[in-house]
Amino acid sequence: MPSDKKENVIIIGAGLAGLALANVLKHQGVSYKIFERDASPEDRTQGWSLSMHFCLLTLKTLMDPAKYATLGDKSAVDPENPRKGDFCLANGNTGEPLVTVGSDTYDSNVDVFRVNRKRFRSWLMEGIDVTWNKRIDHYTINDDGNGVQVTFTDGTVEEGSVIVGADGVNSQVCRQLIGEDEFKTTTVPNPLRILAASYWIDSELRQEIKENYSSAHMMAPSSISEEADHSTCLFVSLVDVDKSKEKPYEMLWSVSCLDKEEPHHETNQERLNQAKNWLKKSGCSGLLNRLVTGTPDDTEVVTLKIRERSPHSILDTFHGPVVLIGDALHSMTQFRGEGGNHAILDACLLGKELASLHKQEKGLKEAINTYYSEALPRGRKAVAESHEALNIVHGTRAQVFAMINGIAKSVEKMIEKMSQEDSSSAVETSKQ
Repeated sequence: MPSDKKENVIIIGAGLAGLALANVLKHQGVSYKIFERDASPEDRTQGWSLSMHFCLLTLKTLMDPAKYATLGDKSAVDPENPRKGDFCLANGNTGEPLVTVGSDTYDSNVDVFRVNRKRFRSWLMEGIDVTWNKRIDHYTINDDGNGVQVTFTDGTVEEGSVIVGADGVNSQVCRQLIGEDEFKTTTVPNPLRILAASYWIDSELRQEIKENYSSAHMMAPSSISEEADHSTCLFVSLVDVDKSKEKPYEMLWSVSCLDKEEPHHETNQERLNQAKNWLKKSGCSGLLNRLVTGTPDDTEVVTLKIRERSPHSILDTFHGPVVLIGDALHSMTQFRGEGGNHAILDACLLGKELASLHKQEKGLKEAINTYYSEALPRGRKAVAESHEALNIVHGTRAQVFAMINGIAKSVEKMIEKMSQEDSSSAVETSKQ
């Protein structure tokens, strides 16, 4: 494929998916340009932290291995313990820890990192030339179906072989591809109410949380009674570590409920009081609840909104030079902790196919079809499962405990499998 601007892959959006794709294309020798609507990397907040796991083996295979080797040191929530991603489920009413999924539960060949989202994005940006302050207006597919022209709101035009919509849940690329009416119909606001905040805590409280629950993140659903039709969910996570501070640990909490009657407040203090009240009404108690009630009054408390969209059916048959990845393709709730992993896996698998196109091993239709044949069913399944997970953790006490028991059994099976593998390995070693 000639090195010409018309052969650039045009990536719209410099979030995690777009930047991961740029890293893969760069390493695979595919020319690209990446455009971001924000004026700079600091233009808006990037969220708090996330667990990276099932996408990493593919990312490791397709990007610069020297850069990948620095992932933990440069982006982990706790750079001194980059692979610590333990997750604990607790009884929010009693404060009792019920099941912990430790990093050592995963296959030893699988990388697991709990990353600070802002640092992770900065790590992905290293060596990637992003054009900032460029908002797409529309794209035009060339008459022969090969190549696109992208027009931005400032009037400039870029030509390329393919346009990749990595522009999030509000994706303009997706909006044009499936049509405005379909976009509005299929992008569904979830009624869940979420309030969230983060603040820095001292080593003593951090150690208490770590010893009783988890070093990384934890969830504690609570409900006022066995008969209550819904639970309130408290999520807590380590966000950052800075040993130079008097209080070295930044902790996030989020409180969520399905009560549609709850008012929307304008001030941080009102939202903080509301979050405390949600927990109080649900009977939440214990150390994690104390983290919320101990929040300083001047802390910023934000409202989070969830919008869901499953991959549209038009993508089953449209294999032209317009492709979607990440939230532009499949927007899901955070209650399985998988959205970031799916976004980066999308980017990797599409990047692999675009490299095949670049090497003239495949045509455009075959490359896009191969990508979508895996991404579409995976994305639809993930959207549905994350929606179900949201409903379960905010459901009845019986539903919550059934979920926890199911996770506990899965963890037991994983540990048993690892133990058997270790025993087999030891037997083989003794025979040598």
